[in-house]
Amino acid sequence: MRKTVIEPNGKNFQYWKDIWNYRELAFNLAKRDITVRYKQTKIGLGWAIISPIVNMVIMTFIFGNLAGLKPDGDAPYFIMVYAGSIPWGLFSSSVTTTSSTFISNAGIMKKVYFPRILAPVGALFAKIFDSLISMSILLVLMVFAGYFPTWKFILFPVFILLSVILGMSAGLFLSAFNVKWRDIQQAIPFLISIAQYLTPVMYSIETIPDKYRLLYSLNPATGAVHAFKWCIIKEIPFDFTSFFIMLAWIVVLIPLGIISFRKTERTFVDIV
Repeated sequence: MRKTVIEPNGKNFQYWKDIWNYRELAFNLAKRDITVRYKQTKIGLGWAIISPIVNMVIMTFIFGNLAGLKPDGDAPYFIMVYAGSIPWGLFSSSVTTTSSTFISNAGIMKKVYFPRILAPVGALFAKIFDSLISMSILLVLMVFAGYFPTWKFILFPVFILLSVILGMSAGLFLSAFNVKWRDIQQAIPFLISIAQYLTPVMYSIETIPDKYRLLYSLNPATGAVHAFKWCIIKEIPFDFTSFFIMLAWIVVLIPLGIISFRKTERTFVDIV
């Protein structure tokens, strides 16, 4: 008989071994989130379709028709907006969900031990599920518009994953502050709503003057969103500057996020 020993707040190898042994918990948590979100709703998964489409229509009307912003390349404006919304939505929801993991999962975390990092991982699996639905809608919209991608389209899972990793690593880092100062929980959605306008979701990165391009690219979401749009829109060039800056943010935030998260998980029950 194989025995699995779980040590609360186990050190190093044992902690990561616990994560591997209980990896199915992440999928069960994702299933729970998906079920709870659409349970007892008349439309069900239809909300995952309606919400992004309505958001696309509003942004297209305001920024495309009223403001007269131009799309990337020759793509229809609404295709560009929808394509940019997918990685942005993943990044922003990853930051918000992960940063509040100790607050939203306090009930179960106080009752039983499991590697706490599985809670945000499971929640992000549910977000990825929603993004796959959004990708299917994007394909339908592209067929409707008669706009078809090139071979670059097959690379979209890479940039979806990078968007999630970037958002999760930032969220892990912020989760420690969120436990001590609840103002952080209120500030994050507010700052993210502002950051959306500083990210090339509803406009092309080419509209940014060259002398401000490097400063603009310091926003980590810029590289994630533009790289994903590069997969979809065939005419735009790959922006290596914003992409490598995004990778640099990931390299820095992953260890910082894990260290701060693990430090917080040892003491959060005394605070929350």
